[in-house]
Amino acid sequence: MGKWFRKLWIGLLSGTAALAACNIFSPPPCYYGPPPIDPAQDSVTQSKQNKLEMLRQRIDEIHGVLEERRNSEIYGPPEMMEEYARENRRLQAEADSLEQELKALEME
Repeated sequence: MGKWFRKLWIGLLSGTAALAACNIFSPPPCYYGPPPIDPAQDSVTQSKQNKLEMLRQRIDEIHGVLEERRNSEIYGPPEMMEEYARENRRLQAEADSLEQELKALEME
């Protein structure tokens, strides 16, 4: 009885450790890309105010992602770090172009 109970106990502990290690309870955060765009807001017939608000929200989302990415630590080969820096530059360029578009729409 003692051996059977010990095997069961070790099996339960191993299973719990495996579940905790796999992190199946919550998905890990994704830092490798811009936030998703809601296709329902991508309508051509938006009013000027809605478009301005959408641009401001998108710029804020990109700045939030960039802030998280700047404060994160990267471990890996140099290629991974270069890819990470390239993605940061792409996001910054997208934010800059959206800010220019926002300024142009505000001037109209």
